Amino acid sequence: MFESQRKGAVVTRQLLYDQVWATPMARLAKEYGISDVALAKICKRLKVPYPGRGYWRRKETGKSVKQPPLTPNSDPAKQDVTIHPTIRPDSLEPVSEETTQRITAEQTPEQKIEVPDRLGKTHRLLSGQLTEWRSASVDEYGAIRSGSLRQLNIRVSPQHLSRAVRIMNALLLALEARGHQVGIQDGFKKAFGVRMNGAPVEFGLEEKFQRIERSEEKSRKQDPWGYRRFEYVSTGMLMLKITEWGADGLQKTWSDGKTAKLENCLNDFVVGLLRVAEAVKARRLKQEHEEQLRREAERRRQEEAIKRQEELARLQALEQEAANWAKAQQLRAYLSALKDMLTTKHGAIQPGSQADQWLICIAQDFI
Repeated sequence: MFESQRKGAVVTRQLLYDQVWATPMARLAKEYGISDVALAKICKRLKVPYPGRGYWRRKETGKSVKQPPLTPNSDPAKQDVTIHPTIRPDSLEPVSEETTQRITAEQTPEQKIEVPDRLGKTHRLLSGQLTEWRSASVDEYGAIRSGSLRQLNIRVSPQHLSRAVRIMNALLLALEARGHQVGIQDGFKKAFGVRMNGAPVEFGLEEKFQRIERSEEKSRKQDPWGYRRFEYVSTGMLMLKITEWGADGLQKTWSDGKTAKLENCLNDFVVGLLRVAEAVKARRLKQEHEEQLRREAERRRQEEAIKRQEELARLQALEQEAANWAKAQQLRAYLSALKDMLTTKHGAIQPGSQADQWLICIAQDFI
């Protein structure tokens, strides 16, 4: 698998431009397995403008940001670039024994996924919808506008729909033949993907469209109600893309190259899904472990708070008892002194006398 990844991912100027303005450079660089400095050098070499320092912070805070356009470049050597990862993906996350065995199996000739020239057995998610897709309208990019097609994360032009469906169909049948669940996953949002080893992974297939600047006269003539500076042209270059977030440093895109076709990358794509699923599962287990530690820390905090309250209550009770004792001692000393004074003045106090009863009453009330 690593040998196939070292061949690198072919990225056009347009795709790179769209990506750097949609994803922070540091995160995008990790997805390609390179540093953000290396990614910036690639952008400069292809003359692709990219966000400067503070751009994403200003955008998050709602401040005005400027995105310069991608200027045309006639140099044929600077239309695309092959990005080679500099970090071994398998060094980022530990891989389980089960996943290792599945990855090894994908590299055997017996497991090679073949894409037929004609659509034969059709996967349940694709069957019965081809007629609707062929007659569907297209959006401003030239991609088919169909809710069911977009729900399956397929975004292609009508002229390349047949090939895209054959590739996706072969991939879906192969995934289910390997015991993986494919479909619309329920959760925070309904999303198309596959569940591997208990971990959901979203993916899709899309076509790369080339953006061409239109003449002002042509734009105003075809769009009298609005000025459209660019038009988009189908390239026929298809790309499988893992859209699951996270799993930084792992390869997530496979596309047509100058010599290799996407049809020959399906086993590598399955391996990519396995690796991302492993990373997603590891991330979930890490989050669960961190949540368990957080709950345990919160439980200890509450227990310590209760213990402190109990100790404080005992201390307050002790202080109150000490205060009562001191007050009682003071009153006893006062009564003793009062009794001595009365005895000195009036002689011995007779039991049952008015003075004796008065002293007894005071002792009962205050001691």
